[in-house]
Amino acid sequence: MPFRTKKTRIYQYDIVVKGCRFRGSTGTDDFEEAKAVEAQIRAHAKAERSRGGAYTLSEALGTYYRDKATGTPSEATTRSQCKAILKHMDGKAKLTSITDAHIQFYVSKDRATCKNATVNRRLQMLGRALKHMGKVYRADLPTLDLRGAETKEPERVRELSRDEQDALFAALPPAYPPFVSFALLTGARISTISYLKWHAVDMDRREITFLLKGGKTMIFPMNAEIAALLSALPRSNVIANRSYVFTRVCGHTAERIPIGPNGGVFGTSWRQALLDAGIKDFHFHDLRHTYATRMLRQTQNLKLVSRLLGHRKIESTIRYAHVMIDDMRAAMDGYGLHDVGPKLRKEKR
Repeated sequence: MPFRTKKTRIYQYDIVVKGCRFRGSTGTDDFEEAKAVEAQIRAHAKAERSRGGAYTLSEALGTYYRDKATGTPSEATTRSQCKAILKHMDGKAKLTSITDAHIQFYVSKDRATCKNATVNRRLQMLGRALKHMGKVYRADLPTLDLRGAETKEPERVRELSRDEQDALFAALPPAYPPFVSFALLTGARISTISYLKWHAVDMDRREITFLLKGGKTMIFPMNAEIAALLSALPRSNVIANRSYVFTRVCGHTAERIPIGPNGGVFGTSWRQALLDAGIKDFHFHDLRHTYATRMLRQTQNLKLVSRLLGHRKIESTIRYAHVMIDDMRAAMDGYGLHDVGPKLRKEKR
């Protein structure tokens, strides 16, 4: 139904057709005329959507965000990725009009202020969004080489040493050691930990259901140390927040609220703790690298570690293979023809 705002007498429309939202002005202050305009727009939109049709980049990203990211641990990340893409690309452009030249222009602009890894993740999200629009909404899609537009990333595997670990825990405020400990014990991403709720924790079966990127889930086995850590956690004194596993006390209200994954109070405390502990070049995600490296060193089983990390492809876990190479090198250092095997007997004179 057409409506007016306080700023104008002209009627506006805001309709949803087959999952896509259309907003704008009817161009008239007459209610009956506005209804006719809205009906015309609705009919045209239905016709377009019934045969797939020419979606815009903004529609594609917004639809993907709503359908696949809303309510998941990756919601905030996906939202920021969409905004970053639309900052350098025309959101009103029809998908079919987008070319590899537009993608390269976006990459050159974004790469000037972001790391290669960040730009690559945004391109991958764009690829998923386009695929979703084609599969679910029968959108007409361009032929793009998004993989070719990605920039080579330097491999990063930063492991927290035991001394650094001790210094970090000594520097963290009292609310955060369990949060950081859980990351080191499970290798889970910060968003997965922040949004973890008690209904996903099964103490009887010693299992945790992790919500991963893309809305997928995995069952993670809980050892005794993880079980003890979770059992000791305080519950929130606010009904709305009692479902969250990891909470902190708000300094303003004294209420226990969830520990947010994106900056804010925890981000400030985390950076200060690293500074106080004298730990350089370390990110929260490096706790995941630390877990993977330590687990691979202990098990020597790349496939097992890949499953514990929730990787869909073992290629994502290959970066940690240096651990096994180091162990093989150490084994070879203790091996030699003259130090192993039967000794030659000396002849009597």
